[in-house]
This record gives sequence, structure tokens and C-alpha cells, in this order.
Amino acid sequence: MAQRGIVMDQLDRSADPSMFEAPAPGQNDRPAAPVAQPTDGSAPETSPGLVGRKPLSRPPRRWRAGLVLASLVLVLVAVLGVRYWVPRPVETWQVAAGSLTTERAGPGTLDATRRASLSPKIQARIVSVAVDRNDQVKAGDEIARLASDDLESELAAAVASQKASEQAVDQARAESQRKQAALADARQKFEQQAKLLKSKTTTQSSYDTAQSTLRQAEADQSAAEASIAQAEAQAQSAEANVAVARTNVSEATIRAPFNGIVIARDQNPGDLASPGSPIIEIADPRSVVLTARFDESAIASIEPGQVAILHFGSQSDRPISGHVLRLSREVDTETREFTADIVPDELPKNWAIGQRGTATVTTGTRTDVLAVPTRFITRRDGAPGVWVARHDRAQWQPVDLGALGEERVEIRAGLRAGDMLIHGSRIFEKMRLRPARGTTP
Repeated sequence: MAQRGIVMDQLDRSADPSMFEAPAPGQNDRPAAPVAQPTDGSAPETSPGLVGRKPLSRPPRRWRAGLVLASLVLVLVAVLGVRYWVPRPVETWQVAAGSLTTERAGPGTLDATRRASLSPKIQARIVSVAVDRNDQVKAGDEIARLASDDLESELAAAVASQKASEQAVDQARAESQRKQAALADARQKFEQQAKLLKSKTTTQSSYDTAQSTLRQAEADQSAAEASIAQAEAQAQSAEANVAVARTNVSEATIRAPFNGIVIARDQNPGDLASPGSPIIEIADPRSVVLTARFDESAIASIEPGQVAILHFGSQSDRPISGHVLRLSREVDTETREFTADIVPDELPKNWAIGQRGTATVTTGTRTDVLAVPTRFITRRDGAPGVWVARHDRAQWQPVDLGALGEERVEIRAGLRAGDMLIHGSRIFEKMRLRPARGTTP
């Protein structure tokens, strides 16, 4: 049975010889091959080749740490070499003194200085609307007509009342003439009775009767004159009522107040129109302006008459020239912006009130200044600056900005003529440079 165990051990060893080979230096010791157990319960026997073998020691840990450290150093050197020694292509611009046209740009919308929303002054049903959007109208043209049956009836009643009041005036005047004649007769009789009383040819009673008749005639004349004044006042009131009724009838027909174009139609026949509810809106195309918004810092540099260029999204490839018409004297308390109305020399195709655009106003020209393209300006912690090429490496340079042009900005301090600016993506301090093709020398 002992020999059987040895044979089984040898078979196992032949099946996997590497299990019994001595480990190479620097490798970990492998565990000894398992010893075959006899089936009869006797003590196991071990192979003579494995008895008394001493395990090999592990390699030092310091050697492995040094290998890792050396690898990290190589990686770091490679990264730094790529970052600081491999040149990167950049766009360049050489700073030089020259002239700078200063400009101010701002967004805006089309508006009209002469526009009107036409709404009725009375509440009535709309009978007809004579115009539609984009129609040309002239001053006095009929725009819409309202139902006026009730208004015409009121006018007829007012006219009838006026005629009646005029007749009342005539009657009062005729009555006044009769009272005046009666007064003259009473005065004559009284004077006659007074003379007779002095000559004692009449009685005191006759004299008193004549005097009483005279006083009554005077009172009747005064009342007749008052009736004339009252009748005339009523006639004037009736005349005013007629004027109001006629105005109301005329208000039933809405007319264009000036020459223009219909820009909006808000109501149709059958709608109930009321005061303040627009039916039609018109605008004079000759009064169309672009109301542009500018930062309040530009309020001292923009003036009426300055040349402007207008851009509209509907025809971005065709700018329109214009000039500043007027400036507002109010700054928005939230946006800190003011507005300026700019008159275009021509209107964009299919223009519309509210259409968005951009105005660029030329505010002046400066000579012998250092100016660089605005794309070269970057910011670090909110402060403006540029990247400058010095000894073929990138260096950050703070600058003081001045007047702003269309594509360039004035540099008041921080640069000198001849400095080479660089522009590119992910520029960093001390980066090695290689000017790209086609850049400005």
C-alpha cells in the first residue's frame, strides 16, 4: 500500500510537473504537493525529493516600489513634455498704431412715430369694414361704418326740438312787441291823467287807475323780455343738441386721420364696437424708425444725425443705412438702457411693426491708437487681458480697454506697438507656440 501511494504521487507529479519544480528567484514560494493518503489507514509516505526542502524567500518590497515610482516619473515627464515642449498652433496679431472708427451697437424693434389705433367714440354694432391689412389709405377715407339708426333718430328729434324752440323765440318776441305797445299806451294815458289832475279836470280815481295800468304794462313788458331770453336759451340748447346728434351720426363712420397703411385689423362686421376697442390700426411708412436700446454709458456719445447701419434677420446679407433721429431722456431703471430712434434710408422687404433688428451707430473716428480685434480679448477674474507671444511662449497680459469699434477695441494701457497677440483654444501660461497658417503676421 505504501508503494501504491508513492506511485500515485509520481503520477500526480508527471501530470503537473510545474507543481514540483523549484521556483525561480524572485517568485513566491509555491505550496508543497499534497501527499497521497493510504486507503488502509496507515501513515502517509512522502516523496523522497520533497523531504527536507527549504521554501524560497520573497523579493524585496523596496524593489517593487522603486519600479512603480520610476514609471510615474516617466509618465509625468511625458505629460509635461507634451504640455510645455510640444508647440501648439495659434492665431497671431501684431499690435500696431492706426485709426479706429468707434461704434455703438444695440438691438431694437421697428416702430412708427405716426401711428393710430382707430376705435369708435360710441358703442354700436359694426356694419362694414372697408379696408384690410396692408391696404393703403388716405386721410378722410372711410375705414368702418357703425349702425346709426338710433343716432339718426336722435338727430331728427333734436332738429325738431330746435325748430320748436325757434318758434318759441318768435312767439316770445311777438308777445314782447304787444306788451311794448300796451306799455306805450298806458304811459300816454297816465301822462294825460297827470296833466288833467293838475288842472283839476279829472278825478283822483281816474289818475290812480291810469297809474296802476302803467305799472302793470311795465311789468308785462319785463316779463315778455324775460320770456324772449328764456326762449333764446332753449333755442341755443336745442341747437347744441342737434350738433351733438350730428356728431354722433358722423362718428358712426370711422375715417383715416392721415395717409398710411393698415397694419392691423382687429374687428369685423357684426362685432360690437366700443370706445377704446381698436377696429383698425394704421401707420405712416414715412415715419417708421428702429427704436434701438443702448447701455447708458453710450448716452454721451450718440447724437442726432449720426450715421447708422441697420441689420435685420430677414435680410442679413443686405444692411440698410440710416441716421439717428432722436434720443430718449429716460433710462430704464432695471436694464440701465436708453433708446434712440433711427430712421432707415429704406424699409426692409415686408417690414412689420415690432420686427427685430440691430443698429450700429458710428460715434466717431480716432487716429494713432492701439486697437486689437475683440476676439483676442479674454478675461481672468473679471479683468480684461490678452495672451502675448514672448520667446515663443504664451504669457497673460492685463490691459486697459478704451473705445469700442465694430470689430476692434482700443487698448489704453498694457501693450506696445509690435507686441504679438495670440488666439486659440485652451491657451495656458508658458505654452509653446507655433503660429498657424494664414494668420495675421
